Amino acid sequence: MRQKSAFQVLFFTLLMTGIAGCSGSRSSRSTDTTDTTETSDIGSGADASDTAEGSGDASDGSAAEDTSTDTTPPDATDTEEGSDGSGDTTQPAATGSQLLEACRGETGVDEPCTLVTDASACTSAPCERLVVVFSGGEMGCESGAGYQSVLRGYAAAGYAAVCINYFETATGSGTAPYVDEASRIDRAVREATTGAWASAYWTGRDLLLEGISHGATAPVILMARTLRDEQPHWHGSQVTAGCFFDGSYDQAATAALLATGSAGAPCTTPVSYTRGLERYCGDGATAESCDLAANAKAQEDTITEVAPAAFAIADFQMFECGSSRNACLFDIIPGPPIESLCRRLDLSPNHRCDFVGLPNDGHLTCHANAYDRCRTWFESLTTP
Repeated sequence: MRQKSAFQVLFFTLLMTGIAGCSGSRSSRSTDTTDTTETSDIGSGADASDTAEGSGDASDGSAAEDTSTDTTPPDATDTEEGSDGSGDTTQPAATGSQLLEACRGETGVDEPCTLVTDASACTSAPCERLVVVFSGGEMGCESGAGYQSVLRGYAAAGYAAVCINYFETATGSGTAPYVDEASRIDRAVREATTGAWASAYWTGRDLLLEGISHGATAPVILMARTLRDEQPHWHGSQVTAGCFFDGSYDQAATAALLATGSAGAPCTTPVSYTRGLERYCGDGATAESCDLAANAKAQEDTITEVAPAAFAIADFQMFECGSSRNACLFDIIPGPPIESLCRRLDLSPNHRCDFVGLPNDGHLTCHANAYDRCRTWFESLTTP
């Protein structure tokens, strides 16, 4: 795995001062203990059997491309043609969906990406703010509960909004270590921020990256372990920030939580404890045969000790959800690693991270219930 040099770190720290607008006071940390009732409009867009981490068989990812050492961005032609590769220059619809066939085959999975868009606020003039939402592992942007309400909420606040399914199915999203998804996610982000839709409806000024569960995990690991987040399509011209709900940043800790649950028995719903094991050790993996603390890829996907300088984006808000609730039914990602990563970032003079605890709101609902806290936080960064 390629490490970032001291020159790269210094260069990009100076660059981020101009691009990411990271001046101002350090963010305060808060814990919200208000109880939130579970609703059917779940933040991950999943039902009880197919949750934010998704369901279905997983493989050991042996066919996946190891993108952790690949620092070269895709060719401009990869996404300029849009979803069908036709080169059609007709302005895309403000609201709708598009397939991104350039994703097919990435991470060893024969599935496209999908972008679901809402730029209804930007038809008279391009919007200055864009939010890119990364779906949970169920890939629910199109039909999952919660995502459409989040996009509509951002549009009502004057944003261009796009939700990314970076796989087509929950099975596809469980096939490989998170870091190996970097090329697929990078292609989708490039299209979401520089493709025809973005060019028509966003000025390029302010960019908010947001995700839940798998969508708060793989993109953040990409930032920590690759150089892809240094590319221009990961940044707005003035402010760039990340707001993430319940990401998995310590894979052994996540597996341990799912293996014991709240009642001391392995979780089978909403996410089976075997999904994470099979991601790294192949079909049929068990806790006895798959030690994530010793697995090289699982450790590469563990980022709580990564130096803040590895992150090209300076401003973060990170949420843990449901830490006081049943570990199988509501809280399926351990909270301490989220807080640990956020605090580590916040100790850096060049980064800020606001940690928010939502101990009474579950993993399945917290994003849709609390996304507006991302919006108001982001606007505090972008308002002079």
